[in-house]
Amino acid sequence: MRNKRIRRAGPAAGLALILATVAGCSSDGGNNEDPIDTGDTSSPSPDAEGGEADDEAELVALYEAYWDAVIASENGEELDPQLFDGITTAGVMEQELGRIGTWKDVGGYREGAPVIENVTVTVDGDTARIEACKNEADWRLFQDGEELEDSLPESLTVPHPNVVTAERMSGEWLINASLPTDEATISC
Repeated sequence: MRNKRIRRAGPAAGLALILATVAGCSSDGGNNEDPIDTGDTSSPSPDAEGGEADDEAELVALYEAYWDAVIASENGEELDPQLFDGITTAGVMEQELGRIGTWKDVGGYREGAPVIENVTVTVDGDTARIEACKNEADWRLFQDGEELEDSLPESLTVPHPNVVTAERMSGEWLINASLPTDEATISC
């Protein structure tokens, strides 16, 4: 499957590191083939000329682009910071690449994509919160070319909340933080 093999410290240590990395900030679903199901859960726009509705549409597109970048990073062989350009702040990009890089250092990668549904956007001026239900059951985990079957915690293989925040900077929205699941206001 993959030509490049990375030597791991030991099976238990490598698996423990991968599971901690995946579960700790599990990036992070939608995939490049299936559109993210936004449902009808976005907050309604009070503004007839667009305004908040335009922001909500832009934020849903930003969230989709964020997941495209995360999926490409976790599924690909090389880390490419440019995937996050115009999508996240430098801090979020560094956090994601650091998390994924640690995982790749022990021979880890993924195939497939998570399923992201029920995207909810809340806009408050120049800040926003984007929440969705994510299921990683079909986003398979590999280490050194071998699938780690049944290695993801059950909490990741059923729909669970995913929360990010965004901020408008110089007229453009950027994802500026990924929040813990327990800070979600939605149920999945």
